[in-house]
Amino acid sequence: MDIRSIEKTILDRRTKGIPGCASAFALDDISKQGWNILNEDMPLPLMVLNRSNLDYNAELFARYLKAHDLSLAPHGKTTMSPQIFEQQLKHGAWGITAATISQMHVMRAYGIERIILANQLVGKSNIHSVVQELNEYPSFDFFCFIDSIDQLQNMSGYLAGMSQLRPINLLVEIGASGGRTGMRDKSAALSLIDEIIKMPDQFSFAGIAAFEGAIPRLEESSKIVEIYCDTVLDIVQNIPPPIYEGQKEFILTGGGSAYFDMIVKKFSTLNLSIPVRVVLRSGCYITNDHGAYSQAQKLARVNPERHWTQKFRPALEVWSYVQSIPEPGLAFLTMGKRDMPYDAGLPIPIKRYRPGKGFLEVGMAEIFNTNDQHAYVRIPHDTDWQVGDMISSGISHPCTAFDKWQFIPIVDENYNVVDGLLTYF
Repeated sequence: MDIRSIEKTILDRRTKGIPGCASAFALDDISKQGWNILNEDMPLPLMVLNRSNLDYNAELFARYLKAHDLSLAPHGKTTMSPQIFEQQLKHGAWGITAATISQMHVMRAYGIERIILANQLVGKSNIHSVVQELNEYPSFDFFCFIDSIDQLQNMSGYLAGMSQLRPINLLVEIGASGGRTGMRDKSAALSLIDEIIKMPDQFSFAGIAAFEGAIPRLEESSKIVEIYCDTVLDIVQNIPPPIYEGQKEFILTGGGSAYFDMIVKKFSTLNLSIPVRVVLRSGCYITNDHGAYSQAQKLARVNPERHWTQKFRPALEVWSYVQSIPEPGLAFLTMGKRDMPYDAGLPIPIKRYRPGKGFLEVGMAEIFNTNDQHAYVRIPHDTDWQVGDMISSGISHPCTAFDKWQFIPIVDENYNVVDGLLTYF
């Protein structure tokens, strides 16, 4: 993987987060600027990434994977940052997962050699892109999800008009009633596998895919996830061995960032006549958060049915100013929907800093609404919040945080800017 071109990218005041007075500079020179968030050297709002917490999470998950003999293809859609992909690969990732062909193009541009498209491959341009990559680069491994005969026929029809040197690896996706994509019926799944193996020039059956994060449920329930995993395993165990015995290995993939330990608990029990590679696709672990995923980790740690006892550290914060306190009990921050995620809970004020004074208590502050560029904060009537105070907010759901920022400064524990990330959404 080669990210040297990213490091030489020129940044200037046209880039969100870069000071207006800064002269143009290369990304790998950012530490030379001498910037510190608390010194107000950079304009707010600004999302920052804590270096030590990022590294801690990468190392913690790498140890977990090694201890359980697991493979990881972290979902790249979370960060869409090749710099983070490189870190994940250095920590032993088997590949990277994409959700769209556009994401695949970014990954390929920086040398990712193995990609799982955790989605259905549909449409002429998308299919042509995959075939072109497979034809031109023999070392490139590609897998995609399939969940219907209709999709198989759609793909086959387009492939018939293309020069195809290698078959496309297919992972039959198993879903759940009322959930997202994926086959609901065992017999239909087995029939689809039968059809796939009839087209060896176009397709190769590589294994089974699952995603427990999209199962409908009213509350956290490891039992629901276990039932789903049992359904997936039942389908795998009913695949006639001659179908896969010629393969080097059978891939069984699942695991978001909330229930990955349940996937490990169930999928690791599978024994077939060929080696089984269990591939997790967790993406949010790398930064975690202060909201949805932090809560999911907490529930896992206190549930005796789970075997995850560790704690990822939240690595993302969005800093903004208090810009107005127009009435008692109500403050507004200089950040909004364009700066932070809001689909899985609103940000949580976690730190308050007053220039010239230092850190102060946040108090009972709650962000309860957002507009494009404003956050509404409920504060006590007797609070000492002031216009100009700097507020750090922890986010909920990293996947919809990174896409708000093309440039993200990496900071140390004292908020010195020591490096920078670029994203490619």
